[in-house]
Amino acid sequence: MQRAGLSSRGRLVAIAVVTLLLGAVEAHAATKTCKFDGDRDAITAGIKAEFSCEGAFEILEPCALNTSGDNALSDIVLKKCEPRFLPAATPAIKAAYAKANAKCNQSAEKNEGSMYQGLAAVCRARAGRDFARKYGTRR
Repeated sequence: MQRAGLSSRGRLVAIAVVTLLLGAVEAHAATKTCKFDGDRDAITAGIKAEFSCEGAFEILEPCALNTSGDNALSDIVLKKCEPRFLPAATPAIKAAYAKANAKCNQSAEKNEGSMYQGLAAVCRARAGRDFARKYGTRR
């Protein structure tokens, strides 16, 4: 009898596809470089100077130092992104956004260290950017 689900060959194909996708994501992230050479004050000024949510996140992502200091940078990005969708968001969208933020915070809550705080901060900024893209107004 054949079990329900993927065959061995199907599982191998699925694993190969996932591996390729993860590699593509890593390669894309690795091509982004921070134009501020890790200078926190310059990064902060650059994010503040950006008009758009998207532009602010495009600075934050490659320039994040994976420390708790990324929380302040993430907050600046969120101040540009959240006004694009939160004021007109339905309760369902607000709940989905809260769930996305909670998911971002899970690793920081489970693990000690500023690296996890920084990763969670960038994750929250990414969620804000993604929700602004999907549900926001153009600005």
